[in-house]
Amino acid sequence: MKPILTATLLAMTVGLSACGGSEGGAEVAAPKPTPSPAPSPSTGFSKTAVWEASVDPKLGELCYDIDAQAAADCKGDTWDLKVKDDGRSSSFFTNSGTSGTSSSAKGGALGSPFEHTWAELQKWQDAMEDPVSGALDARSYLKDYADGVFSGTNTIKSAVFEYDLAGDHKLSPNFKVFLISDDASKADAKQYALQVVGYYGGNGGTAFGYPSIRWVDRASNNERTATFDASKAWVYFDLAKGVESTETGLWHVAFNRASMKLNSGASGTGTVAALLAKTPDGFYTAEGKPLVAKFADLNNLEQTRALLTAADLLPANPKWLKDKNASPLNPAMKGNYPEPMNAGWYNYYSTAESAKQAGLAAAHMLKANPTAATMLRSAEGNSYARMHLTEIKYADPSKASSAKTWKFEFDIQPK
Repeated sequence: MKPILTATLLAMTVGLSACGGSEGGAEVAAPKPTPSPAPSPSTGFSKTAVWEASVDPKLGELCYDIDAQAAADCKGDTWDLKVKDDGRSSSFFTNSGTSGTSSSAKGGALGSPFEHTWAELQKWQDAMEDPVSGALDARSYLKDYADGVFSGTNTIKSAVFEYDLAGDHKLSPNFKVFLISDDASKADAKQYALQVVGYYGGNGGTAFGYPSIRWVDRASNNERTATFDASKAWVYFDLAKGVESTETGLWHVAFNRASMKLNSGASGTGTVAALLAKTPDGFYTAEGKPLVAKFADLNNLEQTRALLTAADLLPANPKWLKDKNASPLNPAMKGNYPEPMNAGWYNYYSTAESAKQAGLAAAHMLKANPTAATMLRSAEGNSYARMHLTEIKYADPSKASSAKTWKFEFDIQPK
């Protein structure tokens, strides 16, 4: 599919809306009703499971299928949770986004283990219904993502878009300018300046997953534009030729709905690197909070155009970034060395003294934090599980370097 090229891009701000309701009427009581016990609250979480993942550091990873309640092939399509442990570091992933074994993988996580507790999630009757705030949007389950220049610290982990600024579930571009290099190791490599300027398109211009960009080759500064149908799969784009490519072909940047990645690092075999060159004035407070009125300004497209060809896009000491694979299951640690560090699922004890106080035998050991939890969505997208880590067992309890077994507990809402 060729990109849709236009001379001028209009800001597309019409978003998705979804509403639902139910109708009901008062029932007429029958005379002399027969008393009956009140029914128990129904729940979709009808199965439980325990997974003890003993990861061989030589292999480095194990996977689990919540539908089968069993270990799964990490190269297959049915796994839902992946544990990676090479003996030095540990991490967790869902079958989604940049971790997905196929572009159609629909897994995800309802935020990080810092956002929910096991006790809170046990009150849920349905994985798509928060008992406090109500029905969830499908996008509440976050995909694994390319951690790089396009990733941010907001709720959708994006440096390109803000979400739900007006309470309407819309994505709004912030018109930042990104500098992209064919190869950051070469001073004479070709460079491009790129802005993402829209997200909606298709018939009527209201469908989501149609990112619009404008960019220039910095050697000529001639502006070019494109819009993609990235609503169902990754779209790979060659900035040099201005055409769509393939994953194995020549490409610079790829799009899948609101996700973006570079052809480098964890995301591709290329040498492409990028940096954030410009953030337009007026979009954020000094603390980094988005200013809703500015994002709603219909003049943003034209007012930010000059930034694309600014002479000072390349800093004196550029810090080029390549993509790393990331997941909401791996939040940044909290705490300060040498105090214990909280990784959400577990605490890390860097000193012998702090380890001893936690009942561990040596420095650099980990201890599970069973109170932390999240909700998983399966790779097929039609089943869910609330999960927490209840125990970390060492093959040799006196050695932090010995093999670990990770014990997870799940309450599963099946298909």
